[in-house]
Amino acid sequence: MRAILIDDEQKARNMLRSLLEEYCPEVEIVTECSNVPTAVAAINDHKPDVVFLDIDMPGYNGFQLLEFFNPVNFEVIFTTAHSEYALQAFRVSALDYLQKPIDIDLLVAA
Repeated sequence: MRAILIDDEQKARNMLRSLLEEYCPEVEIVTECSNVPTAVAAINDHKPDVVFLDIDMPGYNGFQLLEFFNPVNFEVIFTTAHSEYALQAFRVSALDYLQKPIDIDLLVAA
């Protein structure tokens, strides 16, 4: 499974990468992005199966990233510190919604 990590915080990307490498070896991280414009280009270039997507980022938020794709041809797992976006995440057909700090069991299940 090919994945892209999108989060404006390097520390959060590092943590998620470490968790995925240790507990989800079937997930191949093809690249990481710190903002939506870079992420849109990376998604177009790498055609991932799944995108791990933060919501609250400067410039564009995670939901706005999805507006660049019609249809969205990849799964989305939101990774965020904010619980208030959960309902909106499922309205855009997110595969899952993981709150930071990320629970390992929930990550593996996602």
